[in-house]
Amino acid sequence: MKRNLKLAVFIFFALVSVFYRLIPFKLPNVEFLSSLIAFTLLSYDKKVALSIIPLLVVISDVLLNVVLHIPFDFRWEVIVIFGWLLVILTQYMLRGKKVLNVVIMEIVGTLVFYFITNSLVFFVFNFYPKTIAGYISCMLAGLPFLRNQALFNFAFSFIVFVTVNELGFGKEVSKEFLSNENA
Repeated sequence: MKRNLKLAVFIFFALVSVFYRLIPFKLPNVEFLSSLIAFTLLSYDKKVALSIIPLLVVISDVLLNVVLHIPFDFRWEVIVIFGWLLVILTQYMLRGKKVLNVVIMEIVGTLVFYFITNSLVFFVFNFYPKTIAGYISCMLAGLPFLRNQALFNFAFSFIVFVTVNELGFGKEVSKEFLSNENA
């Protein structure tokens, strides 16, 4: 029963992650994928996250192309998937049984995604001059997106914490901020 509930919650979070991206009038870079990664790493394992998350990104980007007619650019797709893979690996290293670990997973994951995707945009596309000033401009242009993603990922981290802890998925996540136990 618990296994079925965990799968149902995972599928629900995955559907929210995919279909939330289709809402046309939302804040830029507000998404649920980082929280889905945290939930997956705490409830399942790294292999599930590494296989499912890139697939969800591709599915949601194809749906964005079909439903909202947003162009599908393979270079951008590779950058985004690479960014999410690094978020998975970063969150995997930071996972633990403390609520603080869940929050840190979200915040560090957000920063990793910001730096990787903005850096790759700078190097792959010709939006900015290939100078230090161009790189700084690229990073500054991404700050509003970073703010939105960080604020909402921080809020979503508590949804993940409560879901994993209260429903007893994976290892119990301790409500103690200073506990020495790790996963």
